[in-house]
Amino acid sequence: MPLNKPLVFGAIADDLTGGSELASMLVARGVRTRFTVGPAESFAQGFDAHVIALKTRVIPVEQAISQVLRAAESLIAQGARQIFFKYCATFDSTPQGNIGPCSEALMDRLGARYALFCPALCETQRTVYQGHMFGGAQLLAESPKRNDPLTPMTDSNLVRVLQSQARRKAGLVNYQVVDAGAQSIRMACETLSGEGRSLLLVDTLWERHLASIAQASADMPLLTGNSSVAAHLPPVWQERGLVSLEQSATLPAVDGPAAVLVGSVAEQTMRQIDEFSPRHPVLTIDMDRAFAGDDLVAEARDFARTAVAAGTPFAISTAQVQSVVEKVQSRYGRDQAAAKAEHLLSEIAKSIVFELGVRRLLIAGGETSGAIIAALGILEMTVGPYQGPGIARAVSSSPFPLALMLKSGKLGKPDIFETVLNDMRQELTYSPATEWPPRRV
Repeated sequence: MPLNKPLVFGAIADDLTGGSELASMLVARGVRTRFTVGPAESFAQGFDAHVIALKTRVIPVEQAISQVLRAAESLIAQGARQIFFKYCATFDSTPQGNIGPCSEALMDRLGARYALFCPALCETQRTVYQGHMFGGAQLLAESPKRNDPLTPMTDSNLVRVLQSQARRKAGLVNYQVVDAGAQSIRMACETLSGEGRSLLLVDTLWERHLASIAQASADMPLLTGNSSVAAHLPPVWQERGLVSLEQSATLPAVDGPAAVLVGSVAEQTMRQIDEFSPRHPVLTIDMDRAFAGDDLVAEARDFARTAVAAGTPFAISTAQVQSVVEKVQSRYGRDQAAAKAEHLLSEIAKSIVFELGVRRLLIAGGETSGAIIAALGILEMTVGPYQGPGIARAVSSSPFPLALMLKSGKLGKPDIFETVLNDMRQELTYSPATEWPPRRV
């Protein structure tokens, strides 16, 4: 059966936290946005954008390509006029992939002569200059990202990183071109394409650069990058009569027991745990005991049951300081340690949600979020508006209302755990943001 109205925008995110952030930005702009975990089995009317969140960031390349292409077919079947491949603002990807290979597979499927790569998130000072990624004044390879347990970023030159992953030639749309505006960007893309370069990283220093890149790329069959560039597309769509923005929308309130599950080892997440722990119980799981076969799920359930009975939010974490993480990885292997932590937290999540009645849940860590949401069997969520980096509330309605926030490990203010869990108890009514990033009180 043909669709009444084709999608304006179809997005594929390589993890759940990034997918929820992207959906929240579109929602904040007034775009009717559907958010699913994996390709939807059925299409739905009334949406202008559909964001599909996958868990492909660190899986084997061929598996990642297969899942990304399956998601793309779902979006193409819904008539999407543009496909967006979303990845992290710090370009989390090893020299073996998966950003380059997945992007090339999408280019092949869409017949794209070239594609832009725009990972910058200027709001948090993650910028690109002369092809090099910066976090504030720090080069990426000199920032804490160099110690990431899954995707250590040891090269700040993203043109070089992208080229190491790809068959096609990578190139740079430099600062001078971007600063001159959308037409300049389009001309540079044609020139670089004529020179045989089709994977085009874009220098980005300011929010106005993101707006120019969005305007330049709005008609390209494929665009790739962080959520922030996509947040500048809705005004272009509105100018062209492609969308009619919602005037207001509501995210429902959810009450009930509250919990935080932490798998991220990012420094910011550790600060957030430190902020939360003086007022709320926190259980830190000993990964050596997990590998020894101790029943830590049962221990966590008992811990959670006590907190729920006392009516207090609680946190359960596999995160440790960097030195401890390195020791665990050296003993058991990096991938094995990550898989064990994800499995534990997934089993704990099922226990606290289905047995203990937790209805407000914050999950810290992209890979952790993917594992837990899959374990809970959640396939679709209603996403609220973007409220800042790392803050994207959502509600899943099946089989019962469950308030969620899937938080990137390195984002969010120190008090985000308590703040968001409290906010979930309040209905959220909002209107489209007319400026970007939106002002926050």
